[in-house]
Amino acid sequence: MNDRADRVPRLIVGISRSRASWWALAWAVGEARRRGARLLLVNVFRPPVTIDAAGTGQDLPGPPPRDPCAAHVAYGSALIRTAIEQAVGQMPGDVPVEQKVVSGRPAVELADLAWGGDLLVLGSRHRGWLRRLAPGSVARACARRTGCPVVIVPEPSPTALPAPWATASIRGHRFRWVSRRGARAAS
Repeated sequence: MNDRADRVPRLIVGISRSRASWWALAWAVGEARRRGARLLLVNVFRPPVTIDAAGTGQDLPGPPPRDPCAAHVAYGSALIRTAIEQAVGQMPGDVPVEQKVVSGRPAVELADLAWGGDLLVLGSRHRGWLRRLAPGSVARACARRTGCPVVIVPEPSPTALPAPWATASIRGHRFRWVSRRGARAAS
């Protein structure tokens, strides 16, 4: 029996350090509310390379070494919390959310998580006028690998949004762009 056939479709959002992933999260929250769907927020980190001290492949005497991935998992969880705060303030109560921090290559892991009726949501940063025409490498690789629809949410340029906004009137997201030299999020 295929356990994927019994799953409820969801919106899977790739969260990274880029603000583009925060825009993707803001879009996905609105879409999840509209569809009545669940969200899966995923951060993928590259696994650390570990080599034993002796280089022999044998375990060394003494206490077992600490988990080399623990710091990456803690950082990924904090990154997801920051993305939620910066993108939407706090999650709406009517949107069920699950968080996952996994080790591997981002395009491979995100594509493996998405299946069938799922929707994969990724952000795309601005990197110059020519590269703006094509989505980022992770987004392209996910679109090639996965069997579900992929939504690529572009990050708007800093000059595209008026600043400042009244905090009370913000409904969809909490971004404020200050200048072209640097952007800062609303507090």
